[in-house]
Parts: sequence; C-alpha cells; structure tokens
Amino acid sequence: MDAVLEVQTDVDDYVNEEELLALEQEQQMIDMMEEQALLEQAEEQAVIDAYIEQQLIEQSLLNQTDEEARIESEDQQHEPTITVPKEKRLKQSLNDKESKDEEADDEESDDPINVAAHRQVLLLMKQRNHLDIYVKKNEISISCFGITRLKYKLNDNGWQWILNYLETGCYEDYGVDPIKVADIDCECRVKELIEQGSNIARVPFLRETEAYIEICAFFRYGKLYFSIRRNDDFMNYLIEKGL
Repeated sequence: MDAVLEVQTDVDDYVNEEELLALEQEQQMIDMMEEQALLEQAEEQAVIDAYIEQQLIEQSLLNQTDEEARIESEDQQHEPTITVPKEKRLKQSLNDKESKDEEADDEESDDPINVAAHRQVLLLMKQRNHLDIYVKKNEISISCFGITRLKYKLNDNGWQWILNYLETGCYEDYGVDPIKVADIDCECRVKELIEQGSNIARVPFLRETEAYIEICAFFRYGKLYFSIRRNDDFMNYLIEKGL
C-alpha cells in the first residue's frame, strides 16, 4: 500500500512540474509579445517626433528667410538716390543681372535644411551628448536626450567627423561642408569598423528579420546602428569575424 502511495505521489509531482513549466513558457511568450508591442509603439512615436522636428526646422528657415528679406527691403528704402548717367546705368544693370544669376545658381545647389542640421549636430556635440545614430544609405538620423531622429546627410569627411566625435568627444568639424553629400555604403562602413577593431555586436532583438541583419557599434560617446540586407558574402564575412 505504501509503495502505491509513493508512486502516486511521484506521478502528481511530475504532473505539477509539467503544469508549472507550461505556465512559465506561456508567461514568457506574453512578456515577449508585450515587449515587442512597446518597441513598435516607440518606433512609431519616433517617426512622428522626427516629422514634427523636421517641420519645425523648415519653418525656422522660412522665418529666417522672411526676416532677411524684410531687413533688405528696409535697407533699400533708406539708400540715398544717386543720379547715374544712362550708359553707366545700363552697364550696372547688366552687371547686377549677371550677379543675380550667379547667386541663383549657388542657391539652387544649396541645401539649407542640411546646413541647419549640421549646426544642430555640432551643438549636440559641444554639449557632450551621447548620440544614438541610425545609419541609412542616404542619411543618418541622430537621437539623444531631448532630440529624436534628427536627419542629417553627409559625405566621407562628415562620416570621419562623426566617428571622431563618437570615439574621442572632439567636436571640431575641420571645414566639413554640409552641402556636399553622398550615399553611405553601410556594408563597407561596418567592415571598416570591424577591421579597425571597433566594438561591434549583432542586435537580434531590435528589428532583425529574415531579410535584414542589425549591427551595432559601441563607442564612448554614442552608438551606430546599421540595418543591412542579408547576403551570402556579408554573412560569411561576419561568421569569419565571429559575429
């Protein structure tokens, strides 16, 4: 009789352990779903914040342009009237036209939004902010305390400027021109960082899917995030490097 009771007790304990394990697994699934929902909500809010911030920058630039036009108009009204001979007036008119055409050509090549973004990035650096930078083909977006997804386009010199700040905290741009921009080869940039011995890691719990792989580079003054389309050559390279 005692043996039968012991066997029954062992069976009950085994059943209870299975039920507890099932409950734990179910709770883990619920926690993961809640975490994923929070991440998606945060990303949506980040997109909204970035759009609002971009609109504010554009409005600020428009206001600045209007103010400069108003000041110029007032200055012209107060200029003294000077009588100029007819031939000189004609020559001066032609010179003014050529000058305005050159200025118009310069303005067409300008990117005032990126110039304003450059000034904002420089200010963030001077404040010694820890920058989270998301790298895309045609631009980067920068987030830190009080700033969400500030869009900024750069070239090779701008890329080195960003890296130098992340590594050393030095914010001097040494003449980086925010008007001259170029696309970013994310795959090559990641390989350069790996070869330089930077602290690189896979980030599987961000947005990594079957089509893309997420890479994060860690620095003293911030992080770089890359989302790169999977391909055999790049995956084999990461495996060789132990990533």
